[in-house]
Amino acid sequence: MGTRFNAILPGLDSEEGDRVFQLIKREISRIEGKLTRFRPDSDVSEMNRIAKSHQCELDDELFDIMKACVWCSGITGGAFDVTLRPLMEYWKNKHQGKQPDHEWEELRKSLGMHHIHLDEANKTIKFSSSQLEVDLGGFGKGYALEKIREMIDNVRVTCAFISFGESSVLALGNHPAGGAWKIGINDYTKPGLPAYRFEVIDGSVSTSSNFYVADDGTLKNHLHVIDPVTGLPVDQCVSVSVMAQSPVLAEMMSTAFLVMADEKIYEVLDQYEGMEAVKINYESGEAQIILFDKINS
Repeated sequence: MGTRFNAILPGLDSEEGDRVFQLIKREISRIEGKLTRFRPDSDVSEMNRIAKSHQCELDDELFDIMKACVWCSGITGGAFDVTLRPLMEYWKNKHQGKQPDHEWEELRKSLGMHHIHLDEANKTIKFSSSQLEVDLGGFGKGYALEKIREMIDNVRVTCAFISFGESSVLALGNHPAGGAWKIGINDYTKPGLPAYRFEVIDGSVSTSSNFYVADDGTLKNHLHVIDPVTGLPVDQCVSVSVMAQSPVLAEMMSTAFLVMADEKIYEVLDQYEGMEAVKINYESGEAQIILFDKINS
């Protein structure tokens, strides 16, 4: 998954803890081998090669994953889009600071979720653009946490804290000391201090952002978050964190909310009990926090 992985499994002895951890590790490796675009033998890589020109048959798992991506695109008004990798590369490697050109126009036409066609009866997928490739980077860690959650439900674990690089977190049961797990969202202008804290019991928090912290402590936009509507990078340094019961839902929505207008975010939140989101904008040099919940909507 290209990041650190940590698992806290309170209440287990070392032998049982190691057994559960190895089960988790194998499942993560299986999912990585299925969904990564970096391995030519992965299921997603094979789908990307075949579906450009032919109907590609998928197993039930990958077909359901693609259905979930299409569904999320619909519910977010197109903000969730797994086809935008070529536009990311365009802005990051070729045209930093430049105006869009003919190449950009052609890419915009050839990308988008509307080019993905699923056949439910035959469990096949076909792309109507030869330029299109699916990148599940905004889905994979949340899906892995979902599968880990299913595994843990089948073993003797009453509480757990699972983290992919602190950006995708699953908190099961209560904190060992009692009450909710407190998951802090970093304030990147004040190292070591949280800008916000979620309190989570049996839920997940996912954070997406469009910047990195340079060696001198400044925030740099790495131009990898593209607005599907405009085809342009999100130019402000911003992060969005979403708390939801489902890790997959939290992962997808944190990605989509980065490019959605505030009122559209509220429309999505109103459909899910217990879902919350916090957007942090760093353009002023300080953390400007917007909390989205049903009380404020």
